[in-house]
Order: sequence, then C-alpha cells, then structure tokens
Amino acid sequence: MTKILLINPYITVAKDDPGRPAPMLSLPYLAAYLEKNGFKVNILDAAGQGWANIETIGDKKRYGLTGSEISSFIKTEDPDIVGITAPSTSHAADVHDIAMLTKVISTGIKVVVGGAHASSNPEKVLLDRNVDMVVIGEGEETLLDIARRHDKGEPLEGIAGTVVMKDGQLVAAIPRPYIENLDSLPFPSRHLLPMESFLHRSSEGINYAMRKRFISMITSRGCPGECIYCAVKTVWGRRWRARSAANVVDEIEELIKKYNVGEIHFLDDSMSVSKERLSEICDEIIRRKLNIKWTTPNGIAIWLMDKPLLRKMKKAGCYRLTFGLESGNKETLSFIGKRYDYADAKELINYANRVGLWTIGTFIIGFPYEKKESIENTISFAIDSGLSFAVFYIANPFPGTRMYEYYVEADLIPKDASIIVRGVDTKEFSHSDLVRLQSEAFSRFMRSRLRRPWGFLLKIRNLEDLSYMFKLGRQFAKMLLNSQEIEKEGIASLWKD
Repeated sequence: MTKILLINPYITVAKDDPGRPAPMLSLPYLAAYLEKNGFKVNILDAAGQGWANIETIGDKKRYGLTGSEISSFIKTEDPDIVGITAPSTSHAADVHDIAMLTKVISTGIKVVVGGAHASSNPEKVLLDRNVDMVVIGEGEETLLDIARRHDKGEPLEGIAGTVVMKDGQLVAAIPRPYIENLDSLPFPSRHLLPMESFLHRSSEGINYAMRKRFISMITSRGCPGECIYCAVKTVWGRRWRARSAANVVDEIEELIKKYNVGEIHFLDDSMSVSKERLSEICDEIIRRKLNIKWTTPNGIAIWLMDKPLLRKMKKAGCYRLTFGLESGNKETLSFIGKRYDYADAKELINYANRVGLWTIGTFIIGFPYEKKESIENTISFAIDSGLSFAVFYIANPFPGTRMYEYYVEADLIPKDASIIVRGVDTKEFSHSDLVRLQSEAFSRFMRSRLRRPWGFLLKIRNLEDLSYMFKLGRQFAKMLLNSQEIEKEGIASLWKD
C-alpha cells in the first residue's frame, strides 16, 4: 500500500515579523480523506512542531524543525509520496528546501506540492526539478487519485486538477470540480498532530483568545466576494459551499470531548454568506447546551449581519467579531471591490457592542494610487465607527490577485507574477512612510478609546468577561507603546500640506 507523508515546511520570515507558526487544517483534511480511503498517511508540521526553534539566517529568522530533523523524519517514514503545502508565496523558498531534502533521501519519492502558491504559480514551482507535480485547488480528491494510481503502478500524468512539467513544457490536466457536499468530508485528522503541545502553547505569548484551550475550524469553502487583494479563489474558488449546521456542531462537540477545548476560531473566508445557516449553527449550539466560546478572526461580512442574528450569536457563545471594513473612503472601497453602507455598518457595530460583543475592524492602507485624504478617511472612520479595536494593514500585492496586476501596470513592481514583493512603494508614499502611517493610525485609534474607557465596561457580564478585558488591556498597552516609538520618527510631518 502506498505510504504518504504530508509536510508543512518550516517558515522563514523577516527578523521583525511578529508572526508565529500556528496549527493548520489543510493537511489534516487531506490526511483524513486518505485515511478514510484506506491509505497510510502521516503529517510532519515542521513549522508548528518546531515552533520553539528559531534560527537566524542572514537578515531573516526561521521557525521550525531543522533540515536534519526533517530529513530524519522522512527517512523513518520511508514514504512513497511526499505532499508539501505551499499556502503562501512568501514562504515558497521553504517549500523548495523540503522538496530538495526529500529527493536527496530518494529520487524515487514523488514530490507533490499544493496550496495557494502552487495553484497560482504552477510553472514557477515546477521549474524546480525536485517537484514532480502540482495540485491546483482543493486537494482531497486529487491526492487520492494520485495515491490510487501510484498504488497500481499507473502513470500519474493526466490526473484532473494536476500540472506537470514534461520536456520543458507545462502540461495541465482538466480542472478538478469542487467538492459539492462538504459534509461528506471526514473531520480533520488532528490525531496525527501533537495536539496537546499545540493547545498548551496556544495560550502563550500574545493572543486574543478568551479561554486558554482554543482550536481552529472551517465550516465553509470559497467566497463570492470580488476583493482585488484576496488570493482565496486560487484554492477554494469564488463559489461558496458550506457544511450543514449539524455537521459543524458535531465537530465542535467532538473537539470539546476529545481535546477539552473551550473556544473555537472559525477560519472561514466568508462564514456568513447564508444567515439562515449561521443562525442554525447557533440554534444547534444552544440546543446541545455546549459550553463553548467562539470568534471569527479571519473576518465576517458586516453587510450580511442583522440585529436578531447578532443577539443569537452572542447567546450561542460568540464573544468577538472581526469585520473586514478595509477603507473609510468610498472611492477606495469601490476600487478594492467592497460594497457596504457606512451608516449601516456603524449601527450594527454599536448594536453588537451593546449586546456585549467585542468588535474589531480590519483596514488596509497604501493601495497603489491611494492618496493622503483617503487614508485619513479610513483612520477617521475607524475612530468614529464604534469599534472596540482596529487593525491597520499595509496593502501588499500577492500573485494571482488583481491587485498584483494593478501594481504591475503602475510600474511599482516587476512584471513577474511568480514572485511576491514586500515593502512596496506606491505612487504617493514610500513603504517607510506607510509603516509610519500604519503606526499613527493605530495610536490615534487607541488614544480615542482610552479617552472613552466606559465603552469597554459594556462588555462585562461576568467574571470571565472582566478577566478578558484586563488581558486585552495589557496586550494593547504594549502595542500602543511600541507604536509611539515609531511615531517619534516624525509621522506628523506627513500630514502637512
């Protein structure tokens, strides 16, 4: 029987990058599907399992198991197929490192790469001779077909949803249809990960969870939105597909019983497309009397919310909502492909606050043609919105997105869709200017909230709420002090005409 090893590579980031590896769901989903169909599979989460190991490499740092540790694991497993996830172009070099380590052990191992980066840049990935095949889009059925053909000794060319390099030419098979019935998928094979280690360290460092033992879930795939900066479509597509409410809550109940989790983070890209389904999930949690808290850190569409639904979500354990608001300037909002009414958004935000929900808004500044006035509109809207907290990101062009094409057209980045560029200047600002603007936006927002602290008191319904408020206060105080240090570089001058 064909043996499959799925690997999440170590990750290499800039020295000042605050991110830390987090448990992923893509490989456990693939593993569960393979196990369901009788294949022997294991997972090596090199980033997550080696999270405490930080190696300095030039001007960067690397989190995860060392190359020798990864090689040793591969040798012990002796797999026939190694599947490597490439969720981000920014970490593509790490993926190719793992492919090389695999082929050094045995050229006979088939190396298959999937994920957003591979789906949007198959040619770039396959230029590496250590990679045999790229999987485009959803991987469950495609990887199963690869395993079955390998098991029978059949050629791997022509499998739907795959791309190979043959005689220097890219050869793409027909696209793989998306899985329609997501309830047919088994729950992720979390048993192949060191879950107790993950759950223990999840509460360490800076995190915004209310409870110590929290875990991630996905209840739907795809997003019908047309945001120009989003690369989600490369894997999940634009059409939204969802699990049933009962299936979702079955998994929540299993996680409570098996891992004693107290909190769920729903990582859907668009969980609220169906308000009816979201309401049914809440009803099911309430009916089963599950003691669970939950939140939506990837964001939820505020234009799909209403007041009765917000009340029910709160009753079902939701305590914090993140809204992807992105811009406070109408022209910029239209440019990036978002549509919502500012007045309606403020009304729903303030209502959510009144029922005891913490509200966070995400905003993006520094689009290729964005001017100072637009950024000021965004900061002002964030301050006036009623949000508990706001997070400001700097726009970044990811390959496979329309925004990348805009940056190319504006001659702001090279015309090479196979690379990712960070620290990009715009037509109006240098990247260093945008970093200072980002810091000022956060500082102004937090100072506005510190002047009105009674708004936070509305969240307190019990001792758990009170403890959470103090936790957030400590963490945001640290962030505010850091942003004030950046401001000393002269941010105020940027706003003088």
